[in-house]
Amino acid sequence: MQKRFYFNLTSLLVLTMGYAQAQLSITSSGANTNQAIRLYDPLRTRYSNIEGSPYVPSDTVQQGWLVINNKRTPTKLRYNSQTGEVEYMQDNKVVTPINPVTEFAIMTTDTILFRKGFPAAGTWTANEFYQILYNGRKAKLVKHIRSDIKANTDQMQNDYGKERFRKLEEHYVWIATVKPPTENYFEKLSDGEMKSVVASKKSLASLFPQYASQIDRYLSEQKLKLKSWAEFASVLRFLDTQ
Repeated sequence: MQKRFYFNLTSLLVLTMGYAQAQLSITSSGANTNQAIRLYDPLRTRYSNIEGSPYVPSDTVQQGWLVINNKRTPTKLRYNSQTGEVEYMQDNKVVTPINPVTEFAIMTTDTILFRKGFPAAGTWTANEFYQILYNGRKAKLVKHIRSDIKANTDQMQNDYGKERFRKLEEHYVWIATVKPPTENYFEKLSDGEMKSVVASKKSLASLFPQYASQIDRYLSEQKLKLKSWAEFASVLRFLDTQ
């Protein structure tokens, strides 16, 4: 009887660990190829001992859609800014597709759109997701979000050794290096370059010196100080019409 008890306990532990995080292959709906995924228990958090969260917009999954193999699929999802991966619900489980997701959107008060395929920028490769803040034909304003774990190393503080998520954000402008196509559907993100920017007139003007006079006139007419990314995006929207 004791032997049977240990056998059952061992089996339970294996099943629990396998359900918490596993890798398997499934057949995507309407596709001819298998889709490899990582599987997580939706009732268990991997970050219970760490202050804060790496998830965008929140720990809970939200309504949205993702694109795999050029097919858009509605689902509930969230973005893990520590791993740089999208996690979504499938058969009441949280999964992460290993096959490339090229685009996804999360529906909150505003739709949060992420895309992959931008040229390498700084320390980031072309395999990174960027949040689209302005999706123009000539230029796009994007934000890279990455969370890392930082421990408190001050031994004089009560929370010494406590680990916290630190969310880092960097903004870039993608500028087309070839004539943009008539339809955005056919655009290639590789036909562009990434420029690191801050929300300032100087940073914006350095991107488009050929439009310096138009930018000055627009800022004056609209009474903009470029103190926010919304104002920055409005100038890019104006330049798309020039």
